[in-house]
Amino acid sequence: MNAKKILMAGLITGMLFVIIDMAAAILAAPLYAPYYALPIWNLEPNLMFGILFNIINGFLLVGIYSVIYKGLPEEGVIKGLNYGIIVGTFRVLMPFFSAIVMYNIPFQLNMIGLISGFAEIVVLCSLLGIIYEKV
Repeated sequence: MNAKKILMAGLITGMLFVIIDMAAAILAAPLYAPYYALPIWNLEPNLMFGILFNIINGFLLVGIYSVIYKGLPEEGVIKGLNYGIIVGTFRVLMPFFSAIVMYNIPFQLNMIGLISGFAEIVVLCSLLGIIYEKV
């Protein structure tokens, strides 16, 4: 493993995570609008922590990707897509199932999170597949 490659790809992926997360939030806002009155939201999301956590997540995604890189099929964007499906299963799909069982949140709201979250992580990891081979 090349530490410089992991650091560069991690930083780029983390910054992309910030951008994609903000774009997803803006695009999904109209879908969430009917649920704003529910007492499940933070009144003021902590933007600084959100950015920090997305950058940390970028490094985590790249670190794990570098470990399993040789075991993933294909190259570039397709390798990243395969990784995104794996990550999406653990990061989005499994918590979706848990949320249905554990929380009193409308099913439609959970579905919005599942679809937008899975799409976000698959796009991000597909880009990671390109970034990792270029840096």
